Amino acid sequence: MHHPEPAYVRRTADPRVWRRPRWLLILIGMVAAASAFGQDVIWIGRPSARDYLALNVQRAVEGYAELRQQMAQFEAQVGEARRAYFTAASTDRAAAGDKFGELLFQKDLMIAWPRISAGGDQAQRLASLMTLGNNGRPLDGGIPPSARKAFNHWISAVGFGVGAGLGMTPDPIKAAAALASGGSLKEYEAYRRLRDQAEYDDWEAQHNGAARKLIEPGSAISARLFFGETPMMRGFDHRIAKPENYVLRCMYAGRKEETSLFYFWQGQPPQDIAILLAMNPSGLARLKDHAVNQCPPDDKQARAIEASPIKAIITPEIARDARAQRNSIPLDPIEAQAIQDRNAAARQKLDARKAREDERNAKLQACREALQTEVLAARQDRDRIATDAARAKYRDCSRNAGK
Repeated sequence: MHHPEPAYVRRTADPRVWRRPRWLLILIGMVAAASAFGQDVIWIGRPSARDYLALNVQRAVEGYAELRQQMAQFEAQVGEARRAYFTAASTDRAAAGDKFGELLFQKDLMIAWPRISAGGDQAQRLASLMTLGNNGRPLDGGIPPSARKAFNHWISAVGFGVGAGLGMTPDPIKAAAALASGGSLKEYEAYRRLRDQAEYDDWEAQHNGAARKLIEPGSAISARLFFGETPMMRGFDHRIAKPENYVLRCMYAGRKEETSLFYFWQGQPPQDIAILLAMNPSGLARLKDHAVNQCPPDDKQARAIEASPIKAIITPEIARDARAQRNSIPLDPIEAQAIQDRNAAARQKLDARKAREDERNAKLQACREALQTEVLAARQDRDRIATDAARAKYRDCSRNAGK
């Protein structure tokens, strides 16, 4: 694959920057690391993060609040700089790369800052607010999927330097020092190499028709972890969480998640895929019933599989059952039999109790009738002693009836 002239080529070198032996060693090390992976190094902007960190980090940190409120304008600037860099003539590419690289760094900082300044749940809330402020979209497509792990390592290194997680924004001087420290610089260079490669691959795919290559063999994720908990859909959760259900995650070159990540059922779809599709059509909008044994070699083949028609047939009966079972958990035969046995035993106890109550009520009724007859006779004879004896007899009869 032909690569454009690296953006860091400069006609007039600054000996104060470019002749430092330590930076030559860093650059040689980065080139050697890239060669070990069998690929060229793609840099956008200057080759050393420290060069533009020293020039731009103070301005980027101080301008963060303003940039956050002007994300649409910022995205347009990034898009314009991206086009200018990739379409620039070789003589203009270095300057275009410096501008594009600076904007990419500001983008990285805008995405990283909530986590650096807050951490934990508060960082998630700040990031969510930024996403909402950008109409629900991650800023300029977000961090490339292939570079997210390295990006997180960089954030951790910077956060350690500024004392992240205290819930307050670090001052620019302290942030600049942390960003330019050796630990964070090393992590940022590793992330930046992956980010710039993703930028280049994405441009090639969009404008030159190149297929996005598979970055990793694919990782299998249990369907239970992939879908998590779906409120008000316990039936779906129960069915999808069967141990044989796995989702294969395939990552391809590119800078946006929607064009870089594809998901397929591993091996075969669940046996009850039709009712699952009827239960949760939005949750299975991309997966559908498409299954592969291994990730397709490029994104064009992956997209063709993803766009293929659904084979599962959802009949009216299946749709009706899906609505009825969406929030219910079906029982396995052993558990169902155990519940049936417990219910039968409970019914027997209830019937026995009812029989005892009926017997007691019958005895009490007999006692009341005997009392009524004897008291009536005693009153006719005006026999007070006989009346008291009849009442005492009724009390004894009532006590015996309850035993």
